[in-house]
Amino acid sequence: MLLPQVVNKSLMGKLRDRVILVTGASRGIGRAIARAVAEEGARVIINYKSSAREAEELMLELRKNGLDAAIVRADVSREDEVRSMFELIRRDYGALHGIVNNAGHGSATIWNRGFHELTWNDFEEVINVDLKGTFLCSKFGIELMGDGGSIVNVASITARTGDTTGIPYLIAKSGIIALTKSMALSLAPRIRVNAVVLGSIETGWVNWLGSDEVRKLISYIPMGRLGKPEEVARAVVFLLSDDSSFITGHTVVIDGGECTACD
Repeated sequence: MLLPQVVNKSLMGKLRDRVILVTGASRGIGRAIARAVAEEGARVIINYKSSAREAEELMLELRKNGLDAAIVRADVSREDEVRSMFELIRRDYGALHGIVNNAGHGSATIWNRGFHELTWNDFEEVINVDLKGTFLCSKFGIELMGDGGSIVNVASITARTGDTTGIPYLIAKSGIIALTKSMALSLAPRIRVNAVVLGSIETGWVNWLGSDEVRKLISYIPMGRLGKPEEVARAVVFLLSDDSSFITGHTVVIDGGECTACD
């Protein structure tokens, strides 16, 4: 359930007084996005599935700094829970101005399985959270959005390149890119829809790799390092704000040049 709101003390910001939902926001990239959105003046709603402690810690941190934050639990792969989440948002806020569909399935076991080891259940586990969750949150979220709303979906450069690991993930992210374009055409001009397409960002998945694998990965990145969640967050703020008011249906690649040959 949503916890009581507080008065937003931020007097400036690109997202001042807008209500923005960030899914999967208790950790990693989602956490950085939620923090950046709040710092830009938004009333941020932090969605989580199982990381209640981390979500509450983030909410309290933001409130301590005079920012407006609430938490709401929902499994984005379950339609009934998504529907209930947006009913709570309608009740407590009355409207919604932005959605960041960041929630993703995390499993080192599935990530490291080669093609011949995969089962269809592996694909379903990932697709249900990443792709189905993006669709469900968008479907119910747009009912609360007026003109000028913005949706930002999170995808991956592996959707463009393919890979020998993380295959269910890249399939789900490919679907998100296609969904982004279709939604942008369907919802324009009232609501803008874009995606951030991420390269190697330093979050928990790096722990799934050995040190040699990490060094090899970095060797492919022209910038010579992994990206930071905060760098993704700044791009998401741009896409949510009026600074990107004439941008819809596009993908913003954040990869340190890793996928330059894909463009």
